[in-house]
Amino acid sequence: MKKLLLLLLVPIISTAQISSSIKPNKIVIQDNVERYLFDYSQADELGFIKMHAPTNWTEPIIEAAFEIKGIVLSGTLGLEFKDGIELIETNNGFQIPKEKRVRIFNGGKNELVLIEILQPAYSEKRVKRFTGFD
Repeated sequence: MKKLLLLLLVPIISTAQISSSIKPNKIVIQDNVERYLFDYSQADELGFIKMHAPTNWTEPIIEAAFEIKGIVLSGTLGLEFKDGIELIETNNGFQIPKEKRVRIFNGGKNELVLIEILQPAYSEKRVKRFTGFD
């Protein structure tokens, strides 16, 4: 029995020893105000980003060729769609479907910090910018 247990644990221990720390790529973006991202993505299939955005930050209206899911760590996330605005508060999740036109902004009075999972990962060529929702 002890030998069987040891055989089952060896792959788990070996896998744990292989993993390593991932250092993020810090990206500074100038929209209407400066914000920054920590990009932890390791492959094109999946993006993992932590974003910090100051009060009054807004992106232009976009359509992304990737799905965006995430959680607000602090602050208030604003999502403006053609049919209205949603405000997502701290500790709540959100989802933006692929190719859904949206304006993403800081909807609160404090810094906005959130985690985003993008599928596939972010690429400039996967984002279209618009001046309106029509």
